[in-house]
Amino acid sequence: MSGKAKFIFGTYIAAALVVLSLCCAIGYSRLREYRQAAAYSSRASFETTVKAVDSMGAALEKSLYATDGGMCSSLCGQVYASASAAEAALLSLPFETVELENLASFLNLAGDYAYSLAPQAAENGFSQEEQEQLSALSQQAGDFAALLRQLQMDLNNGLALLDSREEQLQNVGLPEGEKISASLLEYEGGFDGSAFEYDGKYSLKAETEAGDLSEEQAMELAARVAGVDVRELKEEYSYSGTDGRRCYSAGDMLICVSSRGLESIGQSRLVSSGRLSTEKARQKAEEFLSTLELEELALISYSDSGTIASFNFAQVQDGALRLNSGVKVSVALDDGSIYAYNGENYSYEAAELNWDTDEEEAAAQLPENVSSEGVRRVTIRSAGDRELPCYEFSCLNGEGESLKIYVNAQTGKQCRIDI
Repeated sequence: MSGKAKFIFGTYIAAALVVLSLCCAIGYSRLREYRQAAAYSSRASFETTVKAVDSMGAALEKSLYATDGGMCSSLCGQVYASASAAEAALLSLPFETVELENLASFLNLAGDYAYSLAPQAAENGFSQEEQEQLSALSQQAGDFAALLRQLQMDLNNGLALLDSREEQLQNVGLPEGEKISASLLEYEGGFDGSAFEYDGKYSLKAETEAGDLSEEQAMELAARVAGVDVRELKEEYSYSGTDGRRCYSAGDMLICVSSRGLESIGQSRLVSSGRLSTEKARQKAEEFLSTLELEELALISYSDSGTIASFNFAQVQDGALRLNSGVKVSVALDDGSIYAYNGENYSYEAAELNWDTDEEEAAAQLPENVSSEGVRRVTIRSAGDRELPCYEFSCLNGEGESLKIYVNAQTGKQCRIDI
């Protein structure tokens, strides 16, 4: 290689090294900025968590001294808002908060409990039982807030370290110190996250009692529904739960039965063009329900696809439609057979209903800017899965838009509005 060629080659090599060095320097600078931004975001999330839990604890403590309904409701709103903010900030911290499920459940429980108390507290304040539960929540929130403030102080003084999602990549030469996550996990182990008794989303739900059907009776019911002999059924699967559910197949039909009765039917065959009318299909559906001895039902809606007609039935008790308890039956319009059935939401127990408010008193709860187009007795589910007797008013507002207003027949107050 000539001297000129060597010079040119060396020049290119030097230029390439300079460009590579510049790229590395720019990349390192950007990586450091990203790390600083991530660290700042993590610190900000932790600061938000500390402030939110501290605010929630303060609102809970104030609620122990509130007697005015307006003040009680306002404090409930503060607890709910602070708990929601704390939960959101906790989830954005740089470690797996799935291990902190008890702390997360405490924040959810405290916020939802306060949310459930707000409507009644606005009028009557807190009862003795509610004050006792608020006192227990206040103590837990105070302990949690004290821990977070101490961790915040240790973090600011360099005695504790905030976790980093990059730790696996840069775990050499890190200063020794206790991680924030380790302290929270230690507190998590001693936290009592038992749910309170209240009508809310996170309250304990009553377990459904098992039915009376034996395994042989359940199998006989499945065979009767499928229209075959018991020996022709093939068991697909079963499990030993409260309901003892078992599923059988017969041809292209799948039948699921529990100890409480028939739960579902499904067919896989293709349905040809329909020959039955919707009214005839409805009669077929009602006859099928009669064979199951499910007669206290009322049709609330239906649909017809041209090959399948589906009917939604709701239970009737005390002249009220139990909107969350009923069955759905689908009829094939080519031969009138039951194509599908869903009875998993059917309740075999009667609801405890107290109609302390009459229709006229309930109508007085409607605002002046709506007109009632009709009313009916129904039951709906509360947030705590309790059945509430209500008057359902179908209304129109000033713009002609439809809405439904539900008035609790026990309290005489509005409890839900659907638009």
